[in-house]
Amino acid sequence: MRGAILHRTMDRTLARRAVVIGHLIFAAPAIAAILLVPFLGLYMFGPFLFVYYVLAGVTFGWQWYALALPGWKRWLARNGVQDEEAQQLTHRAGLAWLGEGKIGPFALHATAAAVCGVYLGPWLLSRWFVWILPLAGSIRAPTGTDYLQHFEVASVVPAFVVGYVLSLYFRSQATFAWIVPTGVLVYKLLTFTDPYASVLVPHFWTRFSYFFVIQRIGPTFAPDFGGVDPLRVAEQLFVIAPFYAGLAYSVGALAAGHSVLQQLFGHVPGVQPESEVGADKENP
Repeated sequence: MRGAILHRTMDRTLARRAVVIGHLIFAAPAIAAILLVPFLGLYMFGPFLFVYYVLAGVTFGWQWYALALPGWKRWLARNGVQDEEAQQLTHRAGLAWLGEGKIGPFALHATAAAVCGVYLGPWLLSRWFVWILPLAGSIRAPTGTDYLQHFEVASVVPAFVVGYVLSLYFRSQATFAWIVPTGVLVYKLLTFTDPYASVLVPHFWTRFSYFFVIQRIGPTFAPDFGGVDPLRVAEQLFVIAPFYAGLAYSVGALAAGHSVLQQLFGHVPGVQPESEVGADKENP
C-alpha cells in the first residue's frame, strides 16, 4: 500500500534519480570507508589491532552516512517530496543503515576508547616529558620504559576524560565501550599457551600474569632483548591497554550520565545535558 502511494505521489524519474544520487553520495562512500580503513590499518600498523580497524571503518562510514543523508533528504524536499515519502524511498532503495542508532555510536565509542589506550595515553605522557618537566629543569627524551612505568595511568586517565566528554554529545552506547576490548582479552586468555609451562604441571594463573603483570622495562636491542619478552610487551600494549581504556571510558560515560561533574562543581558552562537540549527544541 505504501509503495503504491509512493509511486502515485513521486515522479518515477525523480525517484530513480534520487536512488542513484543516494548510492553515489552516501552509500558508496560509507561502504568504501568500512572496507578501506581496515586495509590501511593493516598496511600501516600491522594486524594487532585489526578488530579496531574494522570498528574505525564502521565509525567513518556511519559518520559520513549521518552527514550526507539529511542533505539528500533536503534535496528531495526542494523537489517537492514529503519527508515520509523520502523515508520510504530510503528503505525501498536499500539506502537505510541497519541499526543506525546502535551500531554507529557503538563503533564510535569503542574506537575512541581504543585510540585513548593505544595512542592518546602514550602521546600525552610523552608531552609531559617534552612540555612540563623542562619547566622544572628536567630535560630528557621520553622512552618506552617511561610509558611502561606509568602504563595504568596513561591507559585510564585520558580514556575516562574522553569518555566523559564525548558521551555528553554522543550518549547512545557510550557505556558499552568496554565490550570489544573485553572480548579480545577473553579470546587471548582462552587461546593462550605458555611455552615454558610443564605439560604435567600446568600453571593456570600464568596466563593472567602474562597479560596483567605489566613489564616495566621495554625491550632493547641487546642479546635476548635485554631479558624482556617483546611479544608479551606487545600483547600488553595492544590488548591490556585497550581493555583498561575501555573500562575507564565506560566509567567516564557513566559518570557523565549521572552528571557527576555538575554535582561536584555546579553548572559547567557550554555543556547542556542531552535531555535538556531535546526539551528546549520541543518547547521553544
